[in-house]
Amino acid sequence: MEQLKRILFLTPSMSKGGAETQLLKLARFLAAAGHQVHIISLKPINEFEGLPPGSHLKISYLRDWNGNGLRNIRKLVAICTTFKPDLVVAFMFVAIIFARILKMKFPFKLISSIRISTIQSKWKLMFRLTAKFDDAVVYNSQASRINFESRGLARKNGIVIHNGIALPEMPVNSDGHTIFRWVCIAHLRWNKDYKTLFRAIALLRHMPFKVCIVGDLDKASWPRQMICELGITDHVELLGFKKDAVSVLQGAQAFVLSSISEGMPNALLEAMAYGCPVVATDIDGIRELVGPAGCGFLSAPGNEHHLAACMEMMMQLSPAERSRKGLLGRSFIENNFEDQKIMADWMQLINSTSLHHK
Repeated sequence: MEQLKRILFLTPSMSKGGAETQLLKLARFLAAAGHQVHIISLKPINEFEGLPPGSHLKISYLRDWNGNGLRNIRKLVAICTTFKPDLVVAFMFVAIIFARILKMKFPFKLISSIRISTIQSKWKLMFRLTAKFDDAVVYNSQASRINFESRGLARKNGIVIHNGIALPEMPVNSDGHTIFRWVCIAHLRWNKDYKTLFRAIALLRHMPFKVCIVGDLDKASWPRQMICELGITDHVELLGFKKDAVSVLQGAQAFVLSSISEGMPNALLEAMAYGCPVVATDIDGIRELVGPAGCGFLSAPGNEHHLAACMEMMMQLSPAERSRKGLLGRSFIENNFEDQKIMADWMQLINSTSLHHK
């Protein structure tokens, strides 16, 4: 019989990104299995809907750190003192560093989950110095594991557990429209490299298509300004943040992503699950999805000419060929990323007797 545990999750925020979505999915799964689960968000950001009825999962939010640093630290310590976690699961770099520091005081086991292939310079030294406190390291892609272990940034023998995806019903085929409809789901952040995407769209503006973009602009004015300057207003629709972003995939003819840095992008996985053929950049995390699945084309990162060429190839495929690529992507998700399999992998790790303090 499995021993029920007190499990504490630590995350930088509850923004609706791919990592946070996976964290909440795992936390709910563990709570439904009878474990006591508590999530701490290091920032007062919540973009998710309320907890499901009867959930035993609790979420605490720290305050803005400007002027509240000491108060936030005291709250972290107080929660750990009261909750007495058997296990802490930390997602993303800043949360991992906080968890490792807390482990100096509290006797919990620690699973650190790395969700991207690269680390910003500001975190690198502290991350390397505290790596010894991990009991296990989970990556969501092979590329991330190889990059971190080969550079001595994490302990060896990390585990790859992919993002879990719920397979939706297949959408109605949307081919036959006079305007080709692309979808891109990604917040307008530096690593998504929207500037390259906008320039690629400008190179193709003689063609009949529209790119629907779902993502938080974070009050930035440059996207609309750049769209206007490039003369692509009729080709781009900025939909902003949507809680149910994947609903936009209904009726999409293809998915595009121009990122220059990723872990295992949840939006790309969702697009593949919906049977959308894809055009995405040839980088870690994306390469190991699109390549083996055969569901689309990979473009050179930061190269608008190559991205435009790949998008044009996709639009010139026959509807039957696009449908075939989309089905290959969906099949790949079903065989490798389906929710039930991924949650079982996490449960096996959490219950593993090989997890022990050094």
